[in-house]
Amino acid sequence: MTRPSRPDRPGRVVCDRRAAAVALALGLALGPAAACRPQVAPSSPSSAATSPSGTTASPATTGLFDPHAPFNYVGRKGMVVAAHPLAAQAGLDMLKAGGNAVDAAVATAFALNAAEPFASGIGGGGFMLIYLASSGKATVINFREKAPVAAAPDMFADKGKAQAEWRQERGTAVAVPGMLAGWSYALGKYGTKSLAEAAARGIEIAEKGFPVGATFSQIDKDEYEKLARNGGEGTAYLNGGVPYEPGEVLRNPALAATLRLVAARGVDEFYKGGIARKIVEAVRAKAGAMTLDDLAAYRAVEVEPLSGTYKGALIYTIPPPGTGGLHLLQLLSIAEGWPLKAWGHNSPAYIHHLAEAMRFVFADKERFDGDPDFVSLPLERLLSKDHAREIRERISADKLAGAYETGPADSVADCKGNTTHVGVIDKDGNIVALTQSINDFFGTGIVPEGTGFLLNDHMADFAVDPKSPNAPNPGRRPASNMAPMIMFKDGAPYLSLGSPGGLRIFPSLAQIVLNAVEFGMSLDEAIEAPRFFTDAADGKAQPMAVESRIPGHVLRVLEALGHRIALKEPFDKYFGGAQGIMVLRDRKIIHGGADSRRDGVGAGY
Repeated sequence: MTRPSRPDRPGRVVCDRRAAAVALALGLALGPAAACRPQVAPSSPSSAATSPSGTTASPATTGLFDPHAPFNYVGRKGMVVAAHPLAAQAGLDMLKAGGNAVDAAVATAFALNAAEPFASGIGGGGFMLIYLASSGKATVINFREKAPVAAAPDMFADKGKAQAEWRQERGTAVAVPGMLAGWSYALGKYGTKSLAEAAARGIEIAEKGFPVGATFSQIDKDEYEKLARNGGEGTAYLNGGVPYEPGEVLRNPALAATLRLVAARGVDEFYKGGIARKIVEAVRAKAGAMTLDDLAAYRAVEVEPLSGTYKGALIYTIPPPGTGGLHLLQLLSIAEGWPLKAWGHNSPAYIHHLAEAMRFVFADKERFDGDPDFVSLPLERLLSKDHAREIRERISADKLAGAYETGPADSVADCKGNTTHVGVIDKDGNIVALTQSINDFFGTGIVPEGTGFLLNDHMADFAVDPKSPNAPNPGRRPASNMAPMIMFKDGAPYLSLGSPGGLRIFPSLAQIVLNAVEFGMSLDEAIEAPRFFTDAADGKAQPMAVESRIPGHVLRVLEALGHRIALKEPFDKYFGGAQGIMVLRDRKIIHGGADSRRDGVGAGY
């Protein structure tokens, strides 16, 4: 059972682990008043948050100083959730300045480039799911990276033991970035602020600097060799040639200058101007083949969202090549046919059945994932309730299935893929769920000369097998595990979620949805609850990764059923760092939930 949430009390000053992060980042950078903020909440006693069992939480029982204690940020008009406090504050300030959800999301994204550069930035790409309250319309901006024209299906197949380096750290790993094209498209069509206004806080953070936290420091140490090799010891992402320690200040004046140039001249400077030339030089210096024409030809595209239901509740998410959205809907459709409440949260039966469902969904992923502009995906069949029922019928209560229909095994090779998610709701009810990435932490580690930003390694998201539908080809977008989503209740937005985590994204999001909908958890309880993950490769079940908070007696039952267990840390960033927004219409408040597995923070008003 998860811990109950801390109560939402009017005027209560919040100084938990989230506020501690704010004190470190916001307090030192923007002033101490930002470190502790009173929560906006109803004044009635009924506003106190409750546990799934119905008991009211208290500071004593929620662990005031426990950095992982579930905590719901509260607002009445708007909410921003992001993986860094400086970025969440940038989005909130944009809302307060009259910007809408799209403006705030892009401002938050720019700020993340400066404050959480290991996870995203203008050298990467992503997807933005937008809900427009006035029309009830949902739409998707696809700014996923593309393969250069020189890409070929067998470009990684003959690299042998050096394959990982060519897919992750060489110039061949860099796909054509889409981030700025996507942000600019979204602002131009659905925003109210200029690119320069949205970029302002990101420029300020990069220029003035901020003290890094423990998460940044540890990732910096983990990726030191790559950063030193590809960025040089003078890179801003190392402190005098060595990894940053917590509290040391990261300044990136080169990134500030780049963002200022883009703000002044527009995104053509990135795709057709001096920045484009520096990108091509950097890629080709590391054995890549990107050209100026590749950059100049890049376009973000607007597409229809993918939709599905869970027990009648409508869910919007992104379509392929964002296949994480497809697989999220599949997994939930399978789960809706089981008595989950009767089994109990994270009981042996619950975990066993959901794990087996994950394996069958990954089998579909291996067979079909690819760019729909170039390959045919049987979406109607994959999303059908009949397909979900057929998978349920293949899952036994007392043993593993043993075999899972599959395609080429390497198309679902394990990945470290790390990403970031931004969630925003504004005073008019518009919502943005934005997931973006440079893939692995710090991407390739390659920094175009004098620019201060990192280039992605999203070519690694293509399959190695030349026959795979997800093999690299000129102009193709690699299949993505991203799955930003918005769920509706009684026709109105109820829950918006997204997460980093590579292959773990859609299984983690499905667990969060079930935690909230089936087990009555509050938003951040659902996010902080223990997670598990497994997949199938080459038709065979892979080990099940579980956070060590799942009790030993549960794990012993799972092992007896045939699952191989791989223990992870109690709150392991392996499972991503989800951010969410929950609209509680009966209480006329908005909850923000931010994952303690990363430096997640919410900011509402």
